[in-house]
Amino acid sequence: MPQRTSRLPVLASFQRDATKALTTLQKEIAQREHELAALKTEASRWQTVLHGPARGDGASTGPAWRKRRPKRRLDWSVIFKELPARFTSKDLAQKSGKPLAQIYALVSRWMKDKKVRKVKDGYQKVA
Repeated sequence: MPQRTSRLPVLASFQRDATKALTTLQKEIAQREHELAALKTEASRWQTVLHGPARGDGASTGPAWRKRRPKRRLDWSVIFKELPARFTSKDLAQKSGKPLAQIYALVSRWMKDKKVRKVKDGYQKVA
């Protein structure tokens, strides 16, 4: 009579090992979550010391002395009308108070819109 090999002990052994591994992982996760909560509490305390209470989303409200009124936006069409027929990027930067990098972007937009064209000593308004 042939002998039957039972898979039951192998399956039971696998389930036991998997249960042990799962329990170990759950303990490790709980420990890390506890450490994370402690770190968040400490960070919140430091945030309060530096800047006042932190917002709920974790972003800083920032110190009160840094809050400023927003600057008004420039009306570039008014500045364009005030410019002479020929102007340089430096003239435009002085009139607007903006950095040259922003001026170059604006002038390239005006060139695309065919409001100005490049000439030898700067730019010229297109009539």
